Formats: sequence, structure tokens, C-alpha cells
Amino acid sequence: MRLHHLNCGSIHPYWPRIDSLVYCLLLESDDGLILVDTGFGVQDYAKPAPLVWAFTRLLRSPRALAETAVAQVRVRGYSAKDVRHIVMTHLHIDHAGGLRDFPDARVHVHVLEHQAINQRKGFMERFYVSAHWSHGPRWVVHQAANKSWYGLPSIPIHPGLRPEVRLIPLHGHSRGHCGVAIETESGWLLHCGDATYPFYHDGHPDQPIDSPPGWLVNRLLGPHTGRLRALHRDQGDEIQMICSHDPVSFAQNQAAAKRTVLPMTEAPDVK
Repeated sequence: MRLHHLNCGSIHPYWPRIDSLVYCLLLESDDGLILVDTGFGVQDYAKPAPLVWAFTRLLRSPRALAETAVAQVRVRGYSAKDVRHIVMTHLHIDHAGGLRDFPDARVHVHVLEHQAINQRKGFMERFYVSAHWSHGPRWVVHQAANKSWYGLPSIPIHPGLRPEVRLIPLHGHSRGHCGVAIETESGWLLHCGDATYPFYHDGHPDQPIDSPPGWLVNRLLGPHTGRLRALHRDQGDEIQMICSHDPVSFAQNQAAAKRTVLPMTEAPDVK
């Protein structure tokens, strides 16, 4: 099985002044294709809602249709219907825009995030766009974090799925924000979503920004950076960690291999 690293929305924000992206993943599994987040969607560019229009211009996005997840699925020889599961870190504007491009997929989300889009409160919940789920997604709402994953609570998204995929509750950036852990041949990959900023070894030459102030991280991203740093320090040989706007890890993964072989021997049935 293979894991594809996708840029589903190039961005060039005014701050920090770093060329970045919306980092999504496409996984071939024994139950078809699994997409982790969707980035911006076709209608975000063709007929954007007012907030999407303003957001993409503020981030100076080129609004490239070729970067949408559905276009990248098709260029790999699949169709939108082959995407059977979408696993959402959260449903903010830059993560959920492509949901409408995969109307047949089951959309996995934490119960608190599902509640947040229906009962909004607070500043961070202004960044949902109801049009992104106006088609009526096939929600799979998860609640019970009943398995431990390196000391963190976790939720397997589908019993018996290979490779294994788990939601890791990392609430804070949004009410029901989660990381997504994927079993790989060499260990695990943890997509941290927006629960922290990209970090590497201190002093790493590719470190994109200095560590921002702790109060700002807690306010915008939530309280998990400390324990994610500790996980990276203690288990970095077993867990590869990426973030939603992590240009360095994306470039490294693209340079090493656009596909990662996972621990399965047969091709997936995606018909």
C-alpha cells in the first residue's frame, strides 16, 4: 500500500513570510482510498463563498485547480468515488473545502468538531464555511478514545482496516481538533493538523521559523505543543510528525519519495 503526500493549496501568507501549503495525505488501504483533510476544493476556486474569497486572497493563494485533492486523485488514475474515507483533523475553511468533491466518502470527525459546526461559539469557530458540507456528507462521528497510542488517547477509525488509522484527540485549535496517526512500514506517521507549528531539532537549518511565544501558540493552536515535542524527542525514530502547514517536511518527503510503501502486499480494491 502507498501513502501520497499532497499539497492541496499553496499559500504565501503575509506572516510568517514563508511559502507554505495545506498538507493533506492520500492513503491506499484495503478499503479503498483514504484522504486526510481535503484542502481547498473546486468550488472554493470556481465559485467561492465570501469568506473563502477573502481568506485565499489574504493568504495569497494562486487558486490552482490542479492542487485540489480531487484533481490529484484523478492524476493518479483514480476517480472521486474511489475515495471511501475522509479523515478530518478539523473542519476549518482551509481543511474542509474539498468535501463536496467527494460526496460518496464517509467523513470521519470527532463528535466535538461536529457539534462545533452546528453550535458555533468563540473566535476560532468563525472559520467554518457551511457551504463545505451543504451536500450532506456521510458523517462518521467518533467519540470514545478507548485505545492508547504512545500514551495518548486514540480512536481507530474503522475496525480491521489495514493499514491502521487513528484519530488522536488534540483539542484546542478547534473544539474537536484531532491528529491522525497512520501505520507505516517503518513505524507511524502523525499528522498533527494545526495542533502545533512545524518543529524539528533545535537549530536545524531547515527550521522555518523560530519558536513563537508560548501564549500565542496556546491561544491559536492549543495546549499540545509541549507533549508533541516530547513525543518527537522520545519516539522520533518510530514516529514521523508533520503539520498542516509544514513546507519543510513536505519538501523532504517529496524529494525522498512521493510514495511511501506501507505494510501490505496486495493492491487495494478501489472499484
